[in-house]
Amino acid sequence: MVRGSGSGGDRAKSWWPWLVVAAVVVVAAAVGGWLWAPFGRPSAPSSLVEATTGPTVTPLATLETGDCFTTLESPWAASFDRVACTDPHTAQLTAIVPVDSVLDASGSWPGEEALRERAMLACQAPEAIDLEAAASIPDLEIQVRWPANETEWDAGVRDYYCFASSSAQFDSLKP
Repeated sequence: MVRGSGSGGDRAKSWWPWLVVAAVVVVAAAVGGWLWAPFGRPSAPSSLVEATTGPTVTPLATLETGDCFTTLESPWAASFDRVACTDPHTAQLTAIVPVDSVLDASGSWPGEEALRERAMLACQAPEAIDLEAAASIPDLEIQVRWPANETEWDAGVRDYYCFASSSAQFDSLKP
């Protein structure tokens, strides 16, 4: 009996060494990856880093009376760096005063000049700022933001935002 070169037994034996080689390669890659992985990843910190508080960028529409700020560049800024009033700060929103408390606008746009003329009247009233505490701060500056234009007015912005700022830190001026 002569065996032919195309017998099924020879083919079954010819793929077996390749299966062993493939298994060895897979195991070697897994072990190599496991050993190499610590070199490719940053190590975990040895101790926890304590969380710090800092300014929170806040848009005008979400400000509340009494909010404090590290500094006040302008009451016309698009957003403000709000901090806890227990943290160092040199500016505060002392009041949000409705325009109609100092100006009879009857719902229509009163114009920027009329709003500007009454801004300080609104923000220096006893209901808007602690006048006694304010008098004790030599370089205190009151800055006011009002509806900038008819578009804002029509959108419902109808308040004066009263800010107090100083070069030095101060306690609350909220009445």
